Amino acid sequence: RKESSAASDVYKRQAPLLLLIALASALMLAGALVAQHVFGWEPCTLCVQIRLWLCLTAVIALLLSAASAARQTWLAVLLWPLLLAASGMALVDNAHVTLIELGVMESFSCSPFPFYYQVLPLHEYWPGVFMSGGVCGMNDYQILGLPFTVWTLASIAGLFALVLFTLWRSIRGTR
Repeated sequence: RKESSAASDVYKRQAPLLLLIALASALMLAGALVAQHVFGWEPCTLCVQIRLWLCLTAVIALLLSAASAARQTWLAVLLWPLLLAASGMALVDNAHVTLIELGVMESFSCSPFPFYYQVLPLHEYWPGVFMSGGVCGMNDYQILGLPFTVWTLASIAGLFALVLFTLWRSIRGTR
């Protein structure tokens, strides 16, 4: 009975945060799609990869919330590393494209995985989301005087911090 209560407490503590992670990821993806389809901002290959990581982050956060609600600890243990990896890769890819754009880093290939689309052809299934038309480092898009990639980097860094905080609360709650 005591274990059941502890598991319920952990779920109650992390469920709103996991749902916030999923919502934040979905809103960032929606913002990118609005920028592309309403304002005509073409995403580069790395930006499209970031979209994939955001989609995965949202889905994994929802699955993790469901696993926690169902008290499937074994599944939660498997999903946490995936959530960390997806949100962490979004941050790494965004930092990469920001460094290229600011001229701090040169790159011959926009993406560290330039041929991923041959293995995972998402651009064929959802071209409006996963089709790349821009060139990395050639971003003229600004909001309030700062490059769009700086804003996305700050947003994704905040998302990753939220993932880490949620994990910390989850681990702390199981002791």
